[in-house]
Amino acid sequence: MITIDSDPKANLISIGAFIILQMKQGDQLFFDIEELFYSANKKFKISYEVFVYSLDWLFLAGVVVLNEEGFLEYATE
Repeated sequence: MITIDSDPKANLISIGAFIILQMKQGDQLFFDIEELFYSANKKFKISYEVFVYSLDWLFLAGVVVLNEEGFLEYATE
């Protein structure tokens, strides 16, 4: 759970921006959620729960979608 005393660098917006950057720098169209978590956890030392909240935020913002194979991809609209 994110509280008022959480590390400001490890907030949903920062983590979401990091995820977007990882996706932009990759040369693939689909991204494995576990690999993205590994990268985010390495940088921010976050729980999987906080990582998923970041993905939820990106989904609600219309940035990413989960495709039929279970991979993340940029939303195309």
